[in-house]
Amino acid sequence: MSVLSNEELAYFSGAFSPIDDSADNSLSRHSLSVATEIPDVLTHILGNAKLTLLAEISYYRLWFPLTLKVDDFGTLSPELGIPEVIDTRGGERSWRLDHVKNVKLVDNDTEKDVEVLSLSSSGMTIKVPQDFDTTMTHLSQLILPNGACLDVMLDPVRTENGVMAAKISAEGESREILRQFLFSEHKAKYEHLYKNIKH
Repeated sequence: MSVLSNEELAYFSGAFSPIDDSADNSLSRHSLSVATEIPDVLTHILGNAKLTLLAEISYYRLWFPLTLKVDDFGTLSPELGIPEVIDTRGGERSWRLDHVKNVKLVDNDTEKDVEVLSLSSSGMTIKVPQDFDTTMTHLSQLILPNGACLDVMLDPVRTENGVMAAKISAEGESREILRQFLFSEHKAKYEHLYKNIKH
């Protein structure tokens, strides 16, 4: 576990005001905290992040990778990365985008386009095409609506009624692009949760 210096603690205590717990409406509740330990479920998704900023918005936890930089004048400034959105209803898991539009998966072995039904940064469901091996790991290309092409590994979990659930892993820039896409989709879908948050 990392320990924040006195300067870092002072910065964060001044940057964020206390939460008003008198409001009982969970949909309008927002809170911010700094975590020096990242939950195990997030370590492979967030990569090498040492510090995170946790923002809680309604039922969602946004884990922002946080780096602290010191400029030439000795001024400490935080830089937030792209958050991982966690849905806390029914346990904690990466937020899943259902009813995916304009996202496709191209399997490297068969070169077939595969229909993506749902997507998160740690998994997806797909409609299984004919001659698709549902028992082996697949290296594939995930193509997003903006044309970004990401390398992902698909690790099958289960198949029922022609739909396969799979764990996915993306590394480096592909992981960042996927997380940015999902965060943008979350903000668009739940715009009302973000409207009172200053950017």
